[in-house]
Amino acid sequence: MPELPEVQTVVNHLAAKIKGRIFKSAEIKVPKMVSNNFKSAVLSRKVIGIKRRGKMIIIELSGNRYLLVHLKLTGQLIFVDRQGKASGGGHALENGNIDLTRPNKFTRIILNFKDGGRLLFHDLRKFGWMRIVDKLEVDKVIRQLGVEPLSKEFTLKKFIEILKKRPKLKIKQFLLNQELIAGIGNIYADESLFASGILPSRQVKSLKAEEVKKLRQSVIKKLKEAIKFGGTSVNTFVHPSGERGKFMARLKVYQRGGQKCLCCGKILKKIRLGGRGTVYCFKCQK
Repeated sequence: MPELPEVQTVVNHLAAKIKGRIFKSAEIKVPKMVSNNFKSAVLSRKVIGIKRRGKMIIIELSGNRYLLVHLKLTGQLIFVDRQGKASGGGHALENGNIDLTRPNKFTRIILNFKDGGRLLFHDLRKFGWMRIVDKLEVDKVIRQLGVEPLSKEFTLKKFIEILKKRPKLKIKQFLLNQELIAGIGNIYADESLFASGILPSRQVKSLKAEEVKKLRQSVIKKLKEAIKFGGTSVNTFVHPSGERGKFMARLKVYQRGGQKCLCCGKILKKIRLGGRGTVYCFKCQK
């Protein structure tokens, strides 16, 4: 599933491309993926702006309405202008020969703009969704998510405060809880814990003050680094050009179970933690 850096990369790509454009029509291939009365609700709405909250894309529309988009496991959101130039990104489709800039067998939603451009929502497994909501609903959704780890609010004091809410939780499960911290998934939880030298199976209450400080710094550093390199592609993220996120080459532990640790040379271990595959180094992480 695309995490904070991948979703932010999509938002960054789309921001200047769709702002100011007006929706003309919607083609819905899979009705369960949109909210009720979606077609009429999006008609003639102008795009005011676009931002990310956690792993969700929020597109502000005219008339005090918002288009919420969640890519879930396999979604892609691609904008194509009338000249055929594309922006956006998302999950890499299994068939590398598919042209992401055109409707294909995985295209579930097509949003047409009045100027001839369009937004294509491709989704292999059909878990993603789009919803048109009002300000009250979008505020409710935002309140349900935890602190943004790249925001000014994510201070050391705030991090300590949040940690105290779940003292018995294993630290990796804590990082994955979207109600506590928004946007971190399996990739960046593993990478942040490795960077801070902390075993993913340790309970929150076992962390020492210096470890808490280092973990917060590692989370911020890894997320910023991943955004800089366009996200991570491990069969998950691709730009419309077919180019994959370059952070994959910088992964230290994620999906590297059974391989040598790049720091100490020991074999990385893989376990299941809270139902998620988890990779760590028994020597570098304590």
